[in-house]
Amino acid sequence: MRGYPVHLLFHLLAIVAGIAAGVSGALWWLSNDRNALYLAVTALIVGIIVLLLQGFYINASQPSRPAPRRPMPPAPPSHPRFPPVAERRDPTRPDLEPVAPPEAKSGSVDQETKTSAIDALNEHTKG
Repeated sequence: MRGYPVHLLFHLLAIVAGIAAGVSGALWWLSNDRNALYLAVTALIVGIIVLLLQGFYINASQPSRPAPRRPMPPAPPSHPRFPPVAERRDPTRPDLEPVAPPEAKSGSVDQETKTSAIDALNEHTKG
């Protein structure tokens, strides 16, 4: 708050100019005095100048924005310390031959299993 007294001074000057413009404007409106009109216009102009000076003072007292940064160049490709897993070992064993999947038989269950299942079912229903 190092500039607060100056900021307060600008506000007080703007208030005084506003009061002067209001009083002299009322005098001109009610008594039709030409000097009061000139005083009202002058006070209004002084008030506007004070507000402009306050705006310039606030803008000047604020720190400037940092300059925009240039975009960073892309990072160089990384070099791993160890070779990738695919280079370290062979994914399959060369001594094993691939095995073909079992062929589907005419039935999904062999004959012996069918007969034993039927026998067990028959025993269960009799008892």
